[in-house]
Amino acid sequence: MTARHFIASLALTSCLGALPAAAQEPSNSGLALGVRGAFGIPVGDAGTDLSLKDTFGSTVAPQVDVSYFFNRQLSLGAYFQYGIGSGPGDECSDGVDCKSKVLRFGIDLDYHFRPAGFVSPWVGVGVGYEIGSLEVGEGAGNSWFKLEGYDLGHAHFGVDLQLTRSIAVGPYISASVGQYNKGTIRLGNAAEVSNDLSSDDKQIHVWIQPGVRVQFRL
Repeated sequence: MTARHFIASLALTSCLGALPAAAQEPSNSGLALGVRGAFGIPVGDAGTDLSLKDTFGSTVAPQVDVSYFFNRQLSLGAYFQYGIGSGPGDECSDGVDCKSKVLRFGIDLDYHFRPAGFVSPWVGVGVGYEIGSLEVGEGAGNSWFKLEGYDLGHAHFGVDLQLTRSIAVGPYISASVGQYNKGTIRLGNAAEVSNDLSSDDKQIHVWIQPGVRVQFRL
């Protein structure tokens, strides 16, 4: 065997031997699924003389999100959150049934520090849309109203513990700034009435949400 043939054979054997390892190595890019649980703390006003806390109350807010990782550090994703509100406790203390909820959905851009480390901090920003509703009473004669508008911007920070290369879990905290611009109301059996809020009624509010996220790299 000539030296040329020996070198070619050695290179081919090395490449074939590396194939199983390469097949087992996850790609730096790809999809990820996130599942979160958060506690929403309302700050500010939903409208003129209408406190966010006294309207929808605090929330227990599960969330799902799907992200695409361009590499191991940068990801872009979409999220949907269903917040179960505590409602206006004072107005519902006399046996009146009140139910509130806050839905939020939008997009996030996240950056992950030290993705190869066991402890991996991350930060992110995003925008979205928010719909809050309150239902008072039961049956056909109940009344409800809804406020909706843009999540003008939010930021979040978290720390992942990399349990495996595909599974991470850790705490995070987020803060979002929003403004409702449309309201809908129905009193009893009357027809629904929807209106854009006036400039005086458009107030800035904030949701602060500490929580825990589990993320699965697909």
